[in-house]
Order: sequence, then C-alpha cells, then structure tokens
Amino acid sequence: MSDADSPSRVPRPGRSDTGDAKTWADTKDAHRLIAEALSRLVAADPTIPPHPYLSRHLAHHAARGNVLDDAHVPLAVLPWESSANVRTLLRQSGAVSAARRQEWLEAWARIEPFIGGAGPDSRLTSLHLAHHAATRPRTPIDTSAARLSGSRVTPLWSDWTAQDNVLAVSETRLESLTRTTTADGRSLLVTGDSHGTIRTWEPHGVPAMAPLHTYGGAVLHLLPLPGGLLLSAGTDGSVRVWHLTRGQLLAEPVHRPGTWVSALTLFAAKDAEEVVLVAHSDGRLGALDPVTFRPVDTPLPFLDPAPALLGGVGLGGAEGMALAVAQGRRVRVWDPRRPDGYTHEHEHEGAVRALVDLAAPGRYALCDDSGYIGFRDASTGRETAVAPAAPAGPAIALTALTVGGRAAVASGGSDHTLRVWDAETGAAIGGALEGHTAPPVALTTLPGAPQLLVSAGADHTLRRWKPGGPRVGAGRAVRRPVTAATLSGPGSTAGAPLIAVADESGTALWDTGTGRSVALPAGHATVTAFASALVRGEPLLVTAHSDAGIQLWSLDRGAHAAPARLAGLLGHSLPVRSMAAFPHDGRTLLVTGGADGTVRLWDLDRACVLACREDHLLSVRDVAVLDTARGPRIVSAGTDGTVRLWDPATLLPSGPPLHCEQRVVNAVAAVPVDEPDRAVLVASGGEDGTIRLWDPGTGLPVGRRLDIGDGPVAALAFFRTATGRPCLAATGPGGTIHLWDIDTGSHLLRIVTGSPLGTLDARQPGGPHPEHPVLLAAGVAGVCVFDIRVEGR
Repeated sequence: MSDADSPSRVPRPGRSDTGDAKTWADTKDAHRLIAEALSRLVAADPTIPPHPYLSRHLAHHAARGNVLDDAHVPLAVLPWESSANVRTLLRQSGAVSAARRQEWLEAWARIEPFIGGAGPDSRLTSLHLAHHAATRPRTPIDTSAARLSGSRVTPLWSDWTAQDNVLAVSETRLESLTRTTTADGRSLLVTGDSHGTIRTWEPHGVPAMAPLHTYGGAVLHLLPLPGGLLLSAGTDGSVRVWHLTRGQLLAEPVHRPGTWVSALTLFAAKDAEEVVLVAHSDGRLGALDPVTFRPVDTPLPFLDPAPALLGGVGLGGAEGMALAVAQGRRVRVWDPRRPDGYTHEHEHEGAVRALVDLAAPGRYALCDDSGYIGFRDASTGRETAVAPAAPAGPAIALTALTVGGRAAVASGGSDHTLRVWDAETGAAIGGALEGHTAPPVALTTLPGAPQLLVSAGADHTLRRWKPGGPRVGAGRAVRRPVTAATLSGPGSTAGAPLIAVADESGTALWDTGTGRSVALPAGHATVTAFASALVRGEPLLVTAHSDAGIQLWSLDRGAHAAPARLAGLLGHSLPVRSMAAFPHDGRTLLVTGGADGTVRLWDLDRACVLACREDHLLSVRDVAVLDTARGPRIVSAGTDGTVRLWDPATLLPSGPPLHCEQRVVNAVAAVPVDEPDRAVLVASGGEDGTIRLWDPGTGLPVGRRLDIGDGPVAALAFFRTATGRPCLAATGPGGTIHLWDIDTGSHLLRIVTGSPLGTLDARQPGGPHPEHPVLLAAGVAGVCVFDIRVEGR
C-alpha cells in the first residue's frame, strides 16, 4: 500500500480529500470522515484481503461517526473483519435512517458469534447465505442474479429466521448466570459453565476480563457481593471467593467432596447481620460471614437429608427476611421471628425448580416440573396468583423484573422459550420469547428503561430479550422448527428443485422456481421423515408421521396441485426417523427405520410390508441404500452404536454389524467409488462428533476419522462436485455445515448458519445451475437450498 493510500492519511481539520475547507465540531464528525476515507481503500472484490487496519477498525470508526452502514463498512471487508464486535456496534448505535442500509452488516452480525476461526472462504460463503435468507425469504430462484465473487455457494431458496439476539457463544454448556455492578457503576454479566469456568461479559456480549478457572466441577451458583467480589459454587461441593476485577481466587471457605452445592443465597433475619447460606446435596445447611467468609453461628432451619433450594423473602422494612425452602415437591417457609420456625408448608405436583423473591413484601414466586408457576404469600402460604396457561413441560428458571412499572417474573421452560408473567395477577405479559434451541437454565436482568432480560441456555448461548415485547433487534417472527425436509424432485420451472418441508404447523411442497407452495393435507400428526419414489412411472412422496403411520402421496398432478393420498402403511409402534426408497427386481421398495428399534422393508407397488428386522437394540436413527456390485444393500444406524447391512433379496443380514465406536450413530450415507474393483463405502456420523468411512465387505474402517469439532453429527449427505470429486456434507447442533473431500480427507469448507441443523439432502447436478450439486439444509430456524461450487471461484 502506497503512502497515498495509507489509512494514516485521513482528513484533518481545515482540509478534505478534495482540497475544500473542512472542519468538524466534535469527534463524531472526525470518525465519520475517517470511516469515509477508509471505506474508499476497500477493494470491491471480497477475496482480496484488506489492510489489517481496515478489518480491525473500520466498523469502529463508522459506529463512532454514526455512519455504521453498508456503504461505510462494505461487504468486501466483512469476511476479513477481525474486531468481532459488529453485532455489539449495531446494538450500541441504535436505529439508522431509512436512507442507510445495513443488510450485509446485520447478516454478518447474525453469524459473527458462531464464525470462530473459519477461513475467509467459509466466512464469505456463510455471509452470502445469511444475507440471502434475511433479504429474500421464499423468493423464486433468479437465474440471472449475479453470483457473489468468492462465495462457494449460490443460494437458491430459503425460509429461514436467523437469530439476532445472541450476546455470546460458549464452547461449553452454560449452567449459571448473574449480574454484578462494578465500583464505577457498570453492569457486567457473569456466567459459570459445565467445565468450571467463570466468564465476565459486557452487557453487549464482549468479554470484560480474562476467564476464571475453578478446576472443579460445573459452576451451578454465582452470588455477587459488594467490592467486586463473587462467590461461586457447584458440583465439587466447594464455595470459592473471587475478586473479579483482579481475576484472583481469594479463599475457599467451604470444601465438602462427595456432595454438591444445591443453593447459595444471602439472608438477613430481623435484627441480625446478613449471612451467606450454603446448602449441600445431603441437606446440610451452613452460614458464612459475607466479609470474612468464616462460619457464622446463627439460627438455621432444619433440612431433610436431600438437596434444597433456598430463597430469601423480604418481609418489608425492618422485619428482615423469611426463608423459602424447597426440597423435592415440598416447600416450607421458615420465619426466624417465630419460635416454632417453619410457618407452613405445601406440596406441588412436580419437583420445585426455582424460587425468587418479589418486590412486594412477603411475596415470592416458584415453578416446578409440572410447568406450574405460582405466586405466594410467605406469611400465610396462600397462593395469590398462578400463571393461567403453564408452558409445555417443566419450568426451569425464574427471575424477578419490572415491566411497564409493574412487578413481573420471567420464566425459562424446557420447551426452550421464555415467558413473562404479571406478579400481581399471574397473567402473561406479551408472547413467548423464542430463539433458544435448548432450555434456558438461568436468567437475570440488565438495568435500563425498559429493563432487559438475559438468559443463559443449554445451547451454549447467552441471549438478551425485551420482556413483554418482541426479541431485541429487528426480524421476522421465529418460525416453527423444521421436523423434516427433502429435495423431492424437479419443480415446474427449468428443473428448479421442488422441496417438501414440515414443521409442527403443517407440511408444504414448495416450487423454488416459482416461489409457489401447496399444502399437504397430512392431518394433525407431524411429519417426521420424507422419501421420494417413482412407482410405475408415477412420482410419489412418502411421509412418516409422529403417530407412527406412513402415507403415500401422488405428485403426478404437478407441483401446484394438492397431492392425492394413495395409501397408508402401518406397522411401526413408534415414529419413523428415516426412510429411503429404491428400485429392486422391477419393484420399488421402501426401507424405514423407527424409534421402536425396527427396520422394515415395504413394497410400494403393493403397499405392503415385506420384512421386519429387530436386530438393533434401541432406536434406529438413520437408513440408507448402497448400490453394490451384488445389488442394493440396506444400511441402518442406531443408538446401540452399530451400523448394520441387509440384503433386500434374502431379507437377511449382509455380514456382521459394524461396531463404530462413536457412541450413538446418528447418520449414515452411501459413498460410491469410481474404480470398479473397489467396494462402495459407508459413512457413519456419531454422537462423538466424528465421521468414519467403512468397507462393508471387510467390516474395517477406511482412512482416518473426520472430526467436525462442534458437537455430534446429526446428518450426512454425499455429493460429487462439478469435476467429480466425492464429498461429504455433515452437520449437527452446532449449526455449521462441514464439507469434506473423501479421497484426501481434507476439510473443504465451513458454512455457518448459527442455528442447529438436523437434516441434509443432496442432489447431483441439474436444474437452473446444471453443473453444480444442490444441497438442502434444515433445522430449528428453517430450511435453505443452495448449489455448491467447492472448486474454483
């Protein structure tokens, strides 16, 4: 870069690049001019690396200058962006004028927390897909659209809702969450994880300081104290005292191996000093001085020898606190002002999961495994209100907050949602807050107007929400997670893919060439799997349902006519997880694998069952069909960790089972080979996050394990590139699609979506882009279809 192009050459007071007189009144104007100058140094081609200063600081200057938009932070710099704070800057900058566009910036912000150490190719490809999903939902394929230079995919069609409220992503499961206030009044978030690590975050998701390592078990409880102190406790039975700003372990006042800490809370009885209460899994309860952290001899309630949850309930004024104690389904309230101790108790339908004090004196809220969320008076035990419509499944976490000036409680449920309730009436405030892909395990709040809600989820994410309203940030409503999807055949426009998509609200066939859809009248049972078949020249769609039934549908009337139901297949006792149709001896056969542990073979010509195998000990997770020199072979994978092969002609096992040593085997795929003297291979995707290739003839593994590195493998798909290279696509709960070259074992590309995926389907070249294979990916956030161009640009 020449001196004339150097980032140090920026407009100065009294001058501009055009030589006109230029002055600025404040630093915002200066940063705007810097951003304008730097943006002109960004090459138009996103494959050309920008100067490191641009990738590190351009977005920051644009935000400080109130010009954080696509014009001042061009697309071409985003794949190289290294500050990792675009999403933070967008939240801090607030709304922009309608004249400024932030489409590419917002697309980048949605995948930025998940992009990790991906290379520029993967980052640009992921950005391209995220932008298409956000700006062109359910839009027909435009074959004339210019392809983005450097992207290894061309998005064809999507119905996808990207996440926009992720503060941070943890490599490990989050277990606890709290908020603390620094000496200068700043609010910080603190999380504890399953590996014993404590992390501190700015409210916008940027790490505030170095992590703290307990070198113990999971951190289940965090309790902030004045002076920058923090108490942590968890599964190793210890309580530790930390100085957050120094990053220093000060003391370990409690250490009880063989137990775990079930509760950690502050408590102050009437006319008594405040103490820290520590309850262990064996029912032992102790008190610590919150300054010296030495044991305190103070009256304490008697606990049963079982884990206890504790919640201090303020009684108002100088009356001190009562203590709500939950052990299993029983809740008791202990009032130190009374000589008889426990004032009352009540039983719940399910085990109590959380207790929280309310702003109103003497009031508290609790939730349990039955989904109950109720509000009670600590003095009388009377139920003052109850949530009218309990969420599906257990309520796991609670926190108190204020919404519109009214006391409220937020709950996190096993259905992955958050809900907000009026503490006075129990009525719901707003709708469910959706976005987590696993249960939110801990909640807290951030001060402000309005008060924001923050959740830590078992999906490893830290998220923030606007209680009583939509998610923080713009975006469409969260769609239902996709339960099944497939590329079912060509649509009506130049061979554009026809796809079948199912979620809990229904099933539809989409013609990606026209953008039109038709509903599949499949009834109320959710579709769990699809298969495409050709029976006597008639295209069929096969659907498996949550009631364990299977239905056959004719697609002969075209992509825009409602499919006609032909027949039903009954036999499985639990839902089918995977299906595959294939021709054999002049017939069309269907193999199904179910949660009942059986593999069944069906004749689609006669709509009848041919055989049932019960060799898998547990659920069958996936099935596939191999084309071998001796004819087709059925492959099934199960939770027993084995892959089994079957001969559809004899209906007998074809060789011994493959013991894959991957714990559960979630996915299998057939891997054809070019050489006639080489056998077709089987790929297995495991719960341990690895992919293995197997020679079904010898039962031995081929080559090395391939590790996706971000969680279990949930789905596999085989395809060949435009030049014939054999490749595998793999994905899972991490939401990243990994592409591998099978011949070399090299990792080719990561496509980051930021949302868990459970389905992959590939089709070889054809359609509007005939030289490239097409891949479908579906999961929690929806479905997307794109062609793959791994080789060259």
